[in-house]
Amino acid sequence: MAKKNLLTAAFLLTALTPGTALAQDWWNADWSERRKITLNAPAVRGLTEEVKRAPVLVRLHSGVLDFSKVKPDGSDLRFVASDDKTPLNYHVERFDPSAEIALVWVDVPSVAPGASQNIWLYYGSAAAKAVANPAGTYDGEQSLVQHLGDNGAPTDATANANRVTAFTGKPTVEGVIGGGATLTAASQLRIAPSDSLSVAAEGRMTFSSWIKPASAGMPADAVLYTKLSAGGEAAPQRLTVGLRGSVPYVRLVGADGTPSEALSGAPLPGGSWAHLAVTAGDGKVTLYVNGGPVATFDAKLPALAGEDVIGAVGGQAGFVGDVDEIGRANTVRSASAIALAAGSQDRSASFASVAAEGEGASAGGHNYFGILVSALTPDAWAVIILLGVMGLISWFIMILKGRLLFQTAGANRRFLTSYTHATRGEGTHSGLNSSDLAASQPASSLARLFEIGQQELKPRLAEAASGRGGDRHAIAPQSIAAIRSALDAGQAREEQRLNKWMVLLTIAISGGPFMGLLGTVVGVMITFAGVAAAGDVNINAIAPGIAAALLATVAGLAVAIPALFGYNYLQSRLDEISTDNQIFVDELEKRIAETYRPSASHALAAE
Repeated sequence: MAKKNLLTAAFLLTALTPGTALAQDWWNADWSERRKITLNAPAVRGLTEEVKRAPVLVRLHSGVLDFSKVKPDGSDLRFVASDDKTPLNYHVERFDPSAEIALVWVDVPSVAPGASQNIWLYYGSAAAKAVANPAGTYDGEQSLVQHLGDNGAPTDATANANRVTAFTGKPTVEGVIGGGATLTAASQLRIAPSDSLSVAAEGRMTFSSWIKPASAGMPADAVLYTKLSAGGEAAPQRLTVGLRGSVPYVRLVGADGTPSEALSGAPLPGGSWAHLAVTAGDGKVTLYVNGGPVATFDAKLPALAGEDVIGAVGGQAGFVGDVDEIGRANTVRSASAIALAAGSQDRSASFASVAAEGEGASAGGHNYFGILVSALTPDAWAVIILLGVMGLISWFIMILKGRLLFQTAGANRRFLTSYTHATRGEGTHSGLNSSDLAASQPASSLARLFEIGQQELKPRLAEAASGRGGDRHAIAPQSIAAIRSALDAGQAREEQRLNKWMVLLTIAISGGPFMGLLGTVVGVMITFAGVAAAGDVNINAIAPGIAAALLATVAGLAVAIPALFGYNYLQSRLDEISTDNQIFVDELEKRIAETYRPSASHALAAE
């Protein structure tokens, strides 16, 4: 029964702790705001199979994000998976709080066709540290990503950090995503050879880029991208992507010098953005325009370990227009992955939509406790803190006192066993004078009472043994009464020792609810005073203050109820030990009186 009471008390303490289950759907309480981001897979044309590790572009602006609640550097942005538990890798391409624009790439674990999913954007944490991870946003096959911002020479966003050796284009703010680069027929962007960009013979690769052909001045055969072999521009082996008469094409010169080529069926309109991609591997080369395959031919890649070049190369005129978001991968990306990139990165794309209405940490029923805490008045805080201290003290006393009573009860049982064996097995005289009996159980209250009896008995026996005549083992009735007085005093001190600090539990039981009620009454008074001062009476103005004031009463009950159960349990154990002490003192007195009673002749002589 006592164990059941303790379990009940623990359950009630957990149940009365506010906010335990209210905020279970909120990823982290340190973040005060969040927005739901819906990934609308059905909106992507050509997405027919699952895409793993998809880097998804999320566009943020003042219409979907309150930038005043985000840190100035955006370091408190966090993206969490649909389970609202798993943080996602991301990196920021652009964050401009003055213009209220942000472009963020998020590593989404999986995008399935025909199924929408939600991820979460959290923000509003002043203590947050920057955790953006550009390299972690892409899988290991992605060898190059250049966002082409408007802040100078392009850089590689992947972990490979591929080096740009020459860039003669002009940065522009008018990219399809953020900034971009404007190229003339003579412009180049040359990327140094590296292990991550090298393609083995019969290997695999994918190239992709957003392009906006110029409305005028495009060369008849304009080169957009060239992957050279180790022989450089002098060697014929290469993969080329370009526009011929504004029609996209892909050309491959194989290891034996044989060229193969495929053209799209339609020209690209000038002044409009288009997504171009080429995959090569497994004996097939495919050209994609705006996410769909438009041309293909059979060919195997030669070894291509040279530079990657955007624009003019080897005396051939380059693409004229704007480019953005250049990428290379050392694998053949699926048609669905290319369709997803083309269908989610354009400015008109509706794949990733951010909810216009944000949620606070208390919105949507996720953390009502946050409302109460924010509405607490200073006096309510003072009461709750004081109750918290009182609760800690009461739990500390219950734990320590429970251990003490458990140890005492166990030691008493062991002592009684030894005492019974000594007095019955060794004889009453030897048992009562045993020097080891009390020392064997120092935690026993009975052992300490027995030791008091021995200490009182020894000098009286010594006096009786040294007296002339009479009984050498006889003690006068007056001495027995004195020994009983010493035992009663020892018993009283034992009860004082066992009951020490128990009064604090009674204070917690009786005082906790009243202290909580005091905090509630004062809080309600302050709430109504504020309403009167404002001259505006509505439920939204009154409810938070009153609910927060009631939190003080809840805190008082949370202190008192466990203390009540604990006190009743401990008191029952104290009563058991006190009863055992009383019985033992009575028994010890009678045993001493019986064992050391005067003989009949000595008693008559005394009369």
